[in-house]
Amino acid sequence: MKKRFFSLMLVCVMVAAMFAGCGKKSKSNDVTMGFCTWTGYAPMFIALENGYFSDAGINMTIQVIEDESTYTSLITQGSVQFIATAQDPNIKMFANGADSRYLFTMDTSNGADALVCTEDIQSLDDLAGKTLALDKSASSYYFFLTALEKDSSLTEDDINVLDMGDTTEAGLAFMAGNVDAAIMWEPELSEAIESVDGAHALITSADYPNTIMDSLVVNTKFAKENPEVVDAVTEAWYKAIDFMKENPEKAYELMASGFEEVSAEDIEADSEKLEFYGREENAELLSSGSIKSISQDMADFWMNKGECDTNDLTAFFELAK
Repeated sequence: MKKRFFSLMLVCVMVAAMFAGCGKKSKSNDVTMGFCTWTGYAPMFIALENGYFSDAGINMTIQVIEDESTYTSLITQGSVQFIATAQDPNIKMFANGADSRYLFTMDTSNGADALVCTEDIQSLDDLAGKTLALDKSASSYYFFLTALEKDSSLTEDDINVLDMGDTTEAGLAFMAGNVDAAIMWEPELSEAIESVDGAHALITSADYPNTIMDSLVVNTKFAKENPEVVDAVTEAWYKAIDFMKENPEKAYELMASGFEEVSAEDIEADSEKLEFYGREENAELLSSGSIKSISQDMADFWMNKGECDTNDLTAFFELAK
């Protein structure tokens, strides 16, 4: 359901340019958070609408920014103090010089992302010579490459991979019969399986746990100068997750309210295939060391592919608690 609206992208690029010119805000309690249209981030709208930020003295602005290519510059400049995106892009941003630090994990995909194929493709090896549409900038690219390495004899070079630059477009290409397979998520995932004869999810993110996780990062300088704001934003997220567990129907309405063309029903459907991480889940991730282990695997993977300048994540986790 990470829909990308082209008109909104243009607006967001213009906003990014405006932020770059404005520089640091005059008050540390005036805070901006950015993320794209995705259910995993939407509990932040619960926090906003329920007053969790304002109760802590934070004037929070949430900016929906679909063009994730701007995230590195925005977080490094500090014009957007908080960015939510998938863990492996967050790691790549940090490893390639972004001035960012990990705060907490927001959610993990448990079947919300899938490789959907035509009926004749019954294994990953059957993708040889086939045309596959995906978005290489999306977190599901790591999920797909991990699956290839673990459970097939193929490499990406054995497949005709079309980088659509947009997952929604990849799904639409599959439904139009233009490709043999596509990486997609909701709502295109369900639509494709229902509308295309023989279409099926060959693998999903549930088959490869922890390959698609979302996390919140913060500008390093801002965090060190405003630790109380960072703590309050973290607390607001945990309160939002508690609210969602206790009041799901109201929560879905609040979560949908911040996005265009997204309904409470869309949010509910996505949430069934996501695991949201609150206070206890994050404490377990840190105490067990699993979040660092998972992240190290991601950093090593992209380092080996030449897409990271470093795989040393020591500083990346220095604010995690």
